[in-house]
Amino acid sequence: MRHYDELVDHVRRRFGDKDFAHEVVHEVYMHVENARPREQAGTPLALLKHISTCKAIDLQRASNSRNQWQESVDSIPDVEQHHIDGEEILRNKQLVDALDSVIGGLPPRCREVFVLHKLEEMSQDEVAALLGISRKMVVKHMERAMSAIRPVWSGAHGEIGGAALREPMGRRFPSREAIARGAAKRRVVRKIAAMTAMLLLSAGTAWLVDPVYDTHRVATAVGETTTLTMADGTRIYLNTDSELRVESRLFSRRMTLVRGEAGFDVAHTYRSFVVEANRTTVTDIGTMFDVRNLEDGARVSVQQGSVEVRSDGGQTEVLAANQALRSAGGRLEHLPDLDADQSGAWRRGKLYFNGTPLREAVTDMQRYLAQPIMLSDARIGELRLSGEYDIKDVDDLLRVLPTILPVTVKRGAHAVVISASSNTARDFAQ
Repeated sequence: MRHYDELVDHVRRRFGDKDFAHEVVHEVYMHVENARPREQAGTPLALLKHISTCKAIDLQRASNSRNQWQESVDSIPDVEQHHIDGEEILRNKQLVDALDSVIGGLPPRCREVFVLHKLEEMSQDEVAALLGISRKMVVKHMERAMSAIRPVWSGAHGEIGGAALREPMGRRFPSREAIARGAAKRRVVRKIAAMTAMLLLSAGTAWLVDPVYDTHRVATAVGETTTLTMADGTRIYLNTDSELRVESRLFSRRMTLVRGEAGFDVAHTYRSFVVEANRTTVTDIGTMFDVRNLEDGARVSVQQGSVEVRSDGGQTEVLAANQALRSAGGRLEHLPDLDADQSGAWRRGKLYFNGTPLREAVTDMQRYLAQPIMLSDARIGELRLSGEYDIKDVDDLLRVLPTILPVTVKRGAHAVVISASSNTARDFAQ
């Protein structure tokens, strides 16, 4: 059954007739079914191809022999025919035609049972075995057939005799071999249908359940980043001080961002890709995006493709490339579009600021530094910082910060304190 199409194609290429190829493969099926080898072959497809080739050659030779015999018989004059009365010939032909019409109108299985039992003279048990049905069903088919055929059959049988009837009728309906091939094919189809139904039922149940078959966690320390490649090719980037739970399910891939920030470069498969982060659900539609946990929600930004974001309040938005939003209190709020350098900068190992308020920049710096960073005056938090800096060396950024902004930076035993420079302090005082 598994190699059926390959075997048909093999015979068709060799002998050039698709219908003949189907007939050959059915013959091979019956041969293997009735005479299974005691030991399984190491290469069953090669064995089946060899059997198919031999069977095709045998069938062709048999067909050629029948044709040659038929031609020789047809060439012999029918001497007895000249002694048969013309009226009798016409009457017999009419009876055979009437039987042909009645038998041809029977349901397919009923007709096959009648042909095998009456014309092929098989016993009811043999018919049941050949068609793969019960003997009781054979009896029912025969009762139905005879109730329709009996008026015509009795007249024909009395006129020309059983043997004389079977010969002309036998040529009008499929032979025992043809019926056997059809029955074998139906059994194969029924098996395939049953297997398919079971697979569909199993698949349908699995879709509803979507069981987890693998779960693991990935985490980073302060100042550390890491990259994880999944078996399907998806790449996950974990930013500093972050934790991600990864669930591989039968029909989905589900991530839970416990804390911190993660980036996702998703390989598209039949399984959906969903990220849960602080009462926010992100479903991948495109290719590459970042998710960051906030105190009251999450921040989502897209580098390539698009994603669908849904808050726990039911609000849904679709983000395209270089767009961002944040969720808070069950609502979604669009943020200013990202420029190409800003989008996913941390994946390149960079802190990127473009006129960013110092208080926000300090929040980003703090993520990569274990020692607290404090602003001595909230007003200096409004100063704007621009530039691209190495996330692996926040200490260096703090060192050069006074050359960029009018501030001073002092590192104490317990914290780093950023204060206004003397001139800025005087300006604040005025």
